[in-house]
Amino acid sequence: MDDNLHKLINCIFDIHPDGNLDCEECCKQFNCLVELVASGAQVSQLLPAVEAHLSCCPDCREEFQALLSIVIADNQGLLMQQGKEAE
Repeated sequence: MDDNLHKLINCIFDIHPDGNLDCEECCKQFNCLVELVASGAQVSQLLPAVEAHLSCCPDCREEFQALLSIVIADNQGLLMQQGKEAE
């Protein structure tokens, strides 16, 4: 497992040993997690506690999906193309 990913997982569960995350702690994971998911990883395999939170919190799920959409669009070069079209 990637060393940075392992550190991220350990950090989450050191703070929340029961696996339950609140919205604030869940959202703190989005920056790294979105990049990994955009590359094909599954949230359930990386951070099951985050997946559990997203499944029951529509606000966090919406924010995560929005960030994921932006990262995917950026990775595909769509954001750059739209900016050039506006010029």
